[in-house]
Amino acid sequence: MRLFRKFKEEGLSLRLTFLLMLFISLAITASLLFTNFRTIKSFHALNDAMDTYIDLQDAADSLLRASDYLTEQAQRYTVIGDRKLLDNYFNETENVKRREEALRVMEERLPDSAALDALKGALQGSVTLMDREYYAMRLVLSAKGETDIPRPLDAVFLGERDDALTPAEKIERARVMMHDSGYYAQKDAIRAKLDECVNALKNGTHGTQIKMEKRMHTDLVWMTILIALQSVSLIFLLWVTNSLGINPLLRAVEHIKQDQKLPITGAHEFRYLAGTYNNMYTVYKRSIDNLSFKASHDELTGVYNRAGYDLLKKSVDLHSTAFLLVDADNFKTINDSCGHEVGDRALQRLAATLKQNFRADDYICRIGGDEFMVLMVHVTPDVKHLIERKIQQINEELHESADGLPPMSVSVGVSLCRDTENPQEMFHEADVALYYVKDNGRNGCCFYKPGMRGKDKQKAG
Repeated sequence: MRLFRKFKEEGLSLRLTFLLMLFISLAITASLLFTNFRTIKSFHALNDAMDTYIDLQDAADSLLRASDYLTEQAQRYTVIGDRKLLDNYFNETENVKRREEALRVMEERLPDSAALDALKGALQGSVTLMDREYYAMRLVLSAKGETDIPRPLDAVFLGERDDALTPAEKIERARVMMHDSGYYAQKDAIRAKLDECVNALKNGTHGTQIKMEKRMHTDLVWMTILIALQSVSLIFLLWVTNSLGINPLLRAVEHIKQDQKLPITGAHEFRYLAGTYNNMYTVYKRSIDNLSFKASHDELTGVYNRAGYDLLKKSVDLHSTAFLLVDADNFKTINDSCGHEVGDRALQRLAATLKQNFRADDYICRIGGDEFMVLMVHVTPDVKHLIERKIQQINEELHESADGLPPMSVSVGVSLCRDTENPQEMFHEADVALYYVKDNGRNGCCFYKPGMRGKDKQKAG
């Protein structure tokens, strides 16, 4: 109850809330990434399994095609007797070696497997069948009386009975050996082993597929849950941002527009900010009430005068205020060459340009002849780029001749959000930065940095 009461009085800390939500979001994101990684890994494993199955099935088919090719060449040779068929046969067995390559692929991709054992059995059957094919081809060579015997057939000797046959009988004997039921029984045994190999590949791939599909399904369910949690966290974060930050800020803007104090609502940080603003607002109102318009404003330009500046600088929060010391470049030349009337109009134009480019909340003061001070209130150190763009825009507008006035430019020195309670110190820092701009070509701006003052003293010395 005490903690709840404290939160109700002081408000939730937007910073701590954001840190907590960031931690939760990072944890969910890490879980999502891990789950996504597992899903990708499972997908690749499934893809690899399918690729392996395709490659190994191709290897089994290659062995079958090689065996059928040898059968075709041997059978045709026993029928036609064309020596080219014999050469094709031994080119396959001695050079191309598709059967051996198929076995190598299987041993490399799937060692110690039933599919490999079946493929080895098919290859052994094909090698055994070659003994019959060698003998039949040797019969044909003997019948034709050829002396150019291929090297693998040198070791094949005809039996006495077959050797005694006539050439026609030898050829007939070879044809029968290559086409009888015994030959095709051996071919069927080779195909059976290859079918056994393919079935083993299918079973292994199917098992891997089922395992990976289950894992992917589980991961996808978790991803869905985590995405839902992430979405809820995001909605909650948006709600917190809107309730504790945006809505109080919008209400504060409306109160500022109506020149009222800010309501103390929202996050702890915003409540602190609103309380600080209200204190400043009270001081500001008391100070402004003590000034009449004529006493605090410059008659020529309509902006605050030096007296107004002296009062305003005491009411602003120096930690969130930028002091911009603005000096018209070569203004004396305009006065001397064009006259004081044109010079006065040029100052009016400069003041109007400053008003157009700064906020209504900012204070623009003429503190000297052609020297102005702009107090940018409620800012942070990261507004440097904004200030640079504003000064660039002002110089671009002043560079254009208008109403018979000559082109102008300004040099600006900036002291930004200093940790001090002395406005005169910030004025001096802006002055040092201003002279740095003047010494480096004018027509621009410079932000005061520690050390500039020492450099300035060296130059003065």
